[in-house]
Amino acid sequence: MGKMRQSSTIALVLLGANQAVAGGLWLNEFGDFAGGRASAGAAAGTDDAATIIHNPASATRIEGSQLFGSVGALIPEIEFDVKESERFIGNGDGGQAGLVAPAASMAYVFDNGWNNWGTGISLEGLAGAGLDYDDDWVGRYKATEVNLLVMALGVTLAYQVTDRLSIGVKPQIYYSTLTQKLSLPISLLPGKSDVRVKLDGDDSGFGGMVGATYEFNAGTRVGIGWQSSFDIEFDGELELNGNVVDGREFETDTELTMAQNIRVALHHDVNDRLGLDFTVGWDNWEELDNIFISIKGAGGAPLAIDWKDTYHYAAGFQYQLNDAWDITAGMAYDTNVVDASARVPELPVDEQIRYNAGARYHLSDTLSLGGYVNYTDLGKAKIDAKRWSGEYSTNEMIQLSFFANWIL
Repeated sequence: MGKMRQSSTIALVLLGANQAVAGGLWLNEFGDFAGGRASAGAAAGTDDAATIIHNPASATRIEGSQLFGSVGALIPEIEFDVKESERFIGNGDGGQAGLVAPAASMAYVFDNGWNNWGTGISLEGLAGAGLDYDDDWVGRYKATEVNLLVMALGVTLAYQVTDRLSIGVKPQIYYSTLTQKLSLPISLLPGKSDVRVKLDGDDSGFGGMVGATYEFNAGTRVGIGWQSSFDIEFDGELELNGNVVDGREFETDTELTMAQNIRVALHHDVNDRLGLDFTVGWDNWEELDNIFISIKGAGGAPLAIDWKDTYHYAAGFQYQLNDAWDITAGMAYDTNVVDASARVPELPVDEQIRYNAGARYHLSDTLSLGGYVNYTDLGKAKIDAKRWSGEYSTNEMIQLSFFANWIL
């Protein structure tokens, strides 16, 4: 009975302290040339194999077979500024919490010999988070470290209904991993030091994307893409270290939903060299109304998440300097997903503003190389927790990406 009581206490403390186990907004850039303009207009179709990452219907725009690949890095700078805190928590600011993370994607559109049909396969990272705060910082009872990754492998099938209209579907298999570390306060467990908690798990499942493109003429087209939600259930372990629970492990299930989203895009060629691109979008984050954590032998509980839907806007251009070089640039804006009273340090984002620029070089008739840089302002991300508050004095990220596209 004593062990069960202790397990139940641990579960309740963890559930109460950890208001959000993981979270993240969908990525909008995937390492391709369109990423150099914040993916503005990409859902209307691009001229390389990466087009199927943005909208499966655009596979019909690609003639023959093409192979795309990209590599890159996400380099965040995240530093918290403590405004108020209770004495037993201290005033540690967590240090520079951003973790450098690799990024990669690939796409292959192949010539199947079927009239009016387009087919392809793609692999891309769709969401992620990487944070590592100092162990003594004010938010340690919510998170000291977070690593989240969501990847998807999709198979594209598109059909050109008319000379102007194409539709497409992309069934997906996703894989996701989660690791989170935090501390339990000394006032709730015996001993003089905090108990260190590690929660991890992984999951795979199915989702999908559907889309359509419509060409008004050779230089103007629109596209719409819908990404399904992912209902992720992380099966893993909860490990406790410190005081009387040193080395204890529990089986856990953590359930969360990555929200569905829609992107509507327009591409317009002003002339033979200049093209303009626009995107508007909606992410249904109200769908994530709670996160459920269950611990075997100790019960579980839903954790209310007061998130709201976000809206995405992007605008950019692409310009052909000469037969060898293209350049592109753009900006994007995403609205705030959560108010300060409900925000947690696992996802220190506010409204997001991105500034992107890139270039592409046509090495030959069959091979093009390029890259882009993306600077993202993640906002002040004020947090008004029960026993502490503050905002992020530095909350930004640089993304570097390099890509190649082969016509086979």
